[in-house]
Amino acid sequence: MLICARGDCREATEISARKKSIIGILGNVAELGAARMEETIGKAGLLDAAIGTGISVDKMLALTGQMASINIVNIPLPTAEEIAERQAIHAKLDKIFTLERTTKPD
Repeated sequence: MLICARGDCREATEISARKKSIIGILGNVAELGAARMEETIGKAGLLDAAIGTGISVDKMLALTGQMASINIVNIPLPTAEEIAERQAIHAKLDKIFTLERTTKPD
């Protein structure tokens, strides 16, 4: 939907047409880049192909108003008590291992 004021309709239409053209081009670049990545797995050109594909996909999503999916991982960190307990267990295991090595008959 275009809202025009003082003859801006033509400019808005041109911008919209250019935006659609760029979206099409970036879509093609993303597709070609993905194909190139598939072809170059394990070869030196993969990094460049991956970067180009990522940029193209990102720009295509931005121009179409879509958001890239983001995975968020919450990793609970151990408390001071849990750390102390873990260290005590490790110390006991180290002591057991040391005793076993020193008391083992040859």
